Order: sequence, then C-alpha cells, then structure tokens
Amino acid sequence: MELSINSTQEKMWKLALGFANTAVLYALIKSEVVEELRFDSKTLDELVYACGLNPDVLFRTLRFAEVIEVITLQDGKYALSDIGKLLLKDVPGSLYYGLLLAGSDPWQQAWHNLTYSLTIGENAFEAAMGTSFYDYIDRFKQYGDPYNRWMSISTKMSAKSIVEAYDFSTIMSVCDIGGGQGVLLQTLLEENPHLQGILFDQQSVVDSHVLSELSDRVRFEAGNFFERVPSGDVMILKSVLHNWEDEKALLILNNCREVMSRSSRLLIIEMIIDSPTDQIGAFYDLNMQVLFNGKERTEEEFDVLLKKANLQLKQVIPTKSLVKILEVILK
Repeated sequence: MELSINSTQEKMWKLALGFANTAVLYALIKSEVVEELRFDSKTLDELVYACGLNPDVLFRTLRFAEVIEVITLQDGKYALSDIGKLLLKDVPGSLYYGLLLAGSDPWQQAWHNLTYSLTIGENAFEAAMGTSFYDYIDRFKQYGDPYNRWMSISTKMSAKSIVEAYDFSTIMSVCDIGGGQGVLLQTLLEENPHLQGILFDQQSVVDSHVLSELSDRVRFEAGNFFERVPSGDVMILKSVLHNWEDEKALLILNNCREVMSRSSRLLIIEMIIDSPTDQIGAFYDLNMQVLFNGKERTEEEFDVLLKKANLQLKQVIPTKSLVKILEVILK
C-alpha cells in the first residue's frame, strides 16, 4: 500500500521533519565527514575508511544531505556545497559551533520540553536538565566550551558592523557590561586607538579574556550586573537583556542608570523583533525562552522597559548584522 500525499501535506511533513535536518548536520560534523571534505571531494569508500563509518548508513545520510543541498555528488565523489562549507571550523561565517550546540543532547532535550514553557511560562532547560543553562555548561565543559566559542564567533561577526555603525570618535572610555571574553571590546579598541576600555563580567569569564595585547588600555572588573556595574562615557549591553525576563532586565537597567551622567550613553545591542517577524527572529526569541526564560524584544517593548527604568530611547541604529544599536540616555 503506497502512501499518497498532496502538496499541503508534503509542506507540513517538511516542516515537521526539520529535526532530521539538524540530526544529519550534527552527525556529519561529529563523525568528521565535513572536515574530511574540507579540501577535496571523496568517494563513499574513501569517507568510510577515513571516518570509520558504516557504508550503507553513510550513503543514505549523504543522500539526505544532498537533498537539503549541503552535499553535492558528481562522478561518484561527494563534496561540500557552498552552504555545506559553513559547517567547517574556522571559515568566514562558520556555523560549526552553532550546529554543535543545536544538535547536542541538552539543547535538544530543552527544546523537546517546549510544552513546559508553553504551559508554565518558565524556561524549559532547567526543567529538562535539572539545573540552569549556565550552571550546566560550567559543569560540563564539552558543552560549555563550544557555547563560549560560538558566543565569541557570533560577537566577532557582528563587532565590525557595530564599530562601523556608531561614531566613537568623541568617546574616551567604553565599559562593556557582561562583555564576555572581550571580543567586542577588542574590536572597539583596535579601531579606535584613543579609547580606554573596561571589561565587566563574572570572574571566570574575565579570566579567559582575549585582551592581553591591549591590557594597558583595559581595566578588568569582575562582578554581578544584578548588583552593580562600572561606569564609562559609553556603557554597552550586548546580547545581555535578551537572556532575562523583564523584571531582571529592569534590575540591570536600573544599575546602569545609577552610574550614568547626563553625558553618558548606554548602547543596548540586540536583535530587535520586527512585526511581522521572520523565522530567524522568531527562532531566537523562542530559544531565549527555552534556555533562559528570556526573550527578543520589539522596539516598543524596549521603549516600555526603558521608561520603567527612567531611561529614554534616543535612537535605533541599524547595522549590517542581525543586531541593532539602541542608544539610551537619562530621561
């Protein structure tokens, strides 16, 4: 008996089977097939031998990868398509570490628990894994290391566009609050030799900073942004507020306001959800909910939040990346 399927059903199946795309990409990365195809196309036998894989299942997995246009097959040899090359480590625009996370067991279990968030309104990760996301990746370095690498790579990809979009020429000091390893601050200081920087984050994060060559222009401070933040002519919150629900985001903003002067500027650098939004924006928003009980916000939602903190949104500056810059002043 054959299963007949109409075009509407086919579309729904393609949507519902998106998990298989993730699983195939993750398997090709973890099995080293992607790396094996970095420089040259290979036959099935060559890939089987190099990666130690089952020939039948590899053939069928590569066939699936060809359907989703990640792999090409020509004259009996497999190669990475232009899209597939983004799965390689250390190439421009690489999504390698992002896919390592998206395909990993804790991430998958959290997303499988979306119904919990939908019902209770809390993050799904903690309910699925028994602890918060950050505690989990601190404990299990096999997930924490790729997460930190992915955050650094993501910041590096957007840092150039941020520096190009905002004029730092009249600014003397920049404080990056929750600035991680200092990837954004590094770009800011390299592109603006007159700037002095402050990197503020948890001690374990600050200790792994990438600013050794610029250390004479950087002050390193460890702390908790729910308790206090340092001040600077410009204070930056990049990809911080979206990790938190409004109540906790407001605590961070209130602490920023406490150390701001009339000449200070707070730059909130985040994805802003448009209405209607696209799939990328909608995904990132739900991902913040699943992992942290956070959210991506619309411009209107930011405006409401800032007013509660007695701050004023001066302007929204687009960049060439997914993020925008919200320039904030005292009300």
